[in-house]
Amino acid sequence: MASRILRSVVTAHSLRSTLTLTSKPRVLAIASTVAWRQPVVCTSVRFYAKKSKDNKKKSGGTESKATSASDSEEPDLQFSEKQIEDRFEQSISQLKEHLSSMRIGRANPSLLDNVRVRIESSHFSLKDLAQVTIRDPQTLMVTVHDADYAAAVEKSIREAGLNLNPIVDSKGIKVPIPKPSRESRDKMAKLVSTTGEQTKTKIRSIRQDGMKQLKHDSKHESADKIKKLEKVVQNLTDKSNKTIDELLKAKIKEVQS
Repeated sequence: MASRILRSVVTAHSLRSTLTLTSKPRVLAIASTVAWRQPVVCTSVRFYAKKSKDNKKKSGGTESKATSASDSEEPDLQFSEKQIEDRFEQSISQLKEHLSSMRIGRANPSLLDNVRVRIESSHFSLKDLAQVTIRDPQTLMVTVHDADYAAAVEKSIREAGLNLNPIVDSKGIKVPIPKPSRESRDKMAKLVSTTGEQTKTKIRSIRQDGMKQLKHDSKHESADKIKKLEKVVQNLTDKSNKTIDELLKAKIKEVQS
């Protein structure tokens, strides 16, 4: 009985040893196979360069300058209300000056402004050779700078078509202004009207320039603003023409009375 038990123990021990020796390599082999078949995952890390603050500032500054330049760029506008108004006023001022020099029956130095004096083969303006002043309400006095030219000056005044009869004396050339006849008054009134029409032609030209400039500016301005400025130009035109008519009416009344 004891011997049977001993054999069983020995047999069990031998079997356990055998199983241990044979199972380990199999387990290792299985583990190796699993390890070999397991996919290898490679993880790569991508590094990005950090933008420096200086570059950011520089880039931002460039963009800011570009934006600023774009914002500050102004449209090519041609119309100026101030300039167009000044041109209208200048035309009216010139007319007033011209009308003030047109005096009939009264001594006025501007009466001789257009007289040309011939000396030998050349022609000179009377203002270049002499000084014209008012001696009295009915007489002009012409003082020639060089006495040698006095005869030529006297002849030029007489032949200027102004119905004047100059008289040479020791002090210079005296020019009596004759009392105006009805015919001379009518001629002066006609001259006044012609001068006024010439000024109105200037006014129309200024208006056309203003409208042409506004047409160009309509590419950059709103329709409402262009329409408003066109109305300004038209109002200035109407105002100027009204002033011209008033000046002409007063001057014609003066020369005919």
